[in-house]
Amino acid sequence: MHTAVVGGGLSGRAIQHALTRRGGTAELFSRSTGFDVLRDDAARRLGHAEVIVEATGRFIIGRRSAMDFFTRSTRAIATAARASGARHILLSIVNCDLPEVQGYGYFAAKAAQERVARQESENLTVVRSTQWFEFAGQNVDRMRFGPFAFVPTMTIKPVALDAVADVIAECATRDRSGATQEVAGPEVTTLWELTKQLPDKRVTPVPLSIPTRYGRAFRSGVLIPADQVEMVGPAYSAWLPTLG
Repeated sequence: MHTAVVGGGLSGRAIQHALTRRGGTAELFSRSTGFDVLRDDAARRLGHAEVIVEATGRFIIGRRSAMDFFTRSTRAIATAARASGARHILLSIVNCDLPEVQGYGYFAAKAAQERVARQESENLTVVRSTQWFEFAGQNVDRMRFGPFAFVPTMTIKPVALDAVADVIAECATRDRSGATQEVAGPEVTTLWELTKQLPDKRVTPVPLSIPTRYGRAFRSGVLIPADQVEMVGPAYSAWLPTLG
């Protein structure tokens, strides 16, 4: 089985590794490998794949820019999948479609991306995860100003990205079935607690309370999944030593 993984960030590489561990072949397609999902002929470039995993991601807060990127990306992938008969697996976010978080451009765009994928992909699986453990370090990098890094106040049930990648690989190899898969980690915590435990102490974290409807929702736990959502992967304390 040959899989095209569209997205060259942390998620793309984790998914590629999960697929190759299962004996398949997985090729990354991203701007770093010479593929632009918004400009290139996706049907031609991805036409040899039996499965196309869409794990595109850009840190875009603005609603209009995020909507444009994610919906155009999915239309291109859906067109490619229909043309070749490939299965389409979309990586998304648990609870991104709730009304309370639609003011946050990234979440609104991911919800719109799911709608487009369901409308235009004939053979689709949506894999939704909660925030990854890696999100704490990513946030420090993005929100760093000199020796300080702002940490938005949010209550979450985070999960190891490798565990999410394993679920995607299981969907690709048909070891899992179902149009939607939702997974979360084993513990409810806060982004602040995750950040404080990071081994890099060169940056001082500063809590940031976002004064918006979605900011209040983040603090109150709107991102925590329903009880029936599957728990996968290790606890954060067991994952931290893998950072080296």
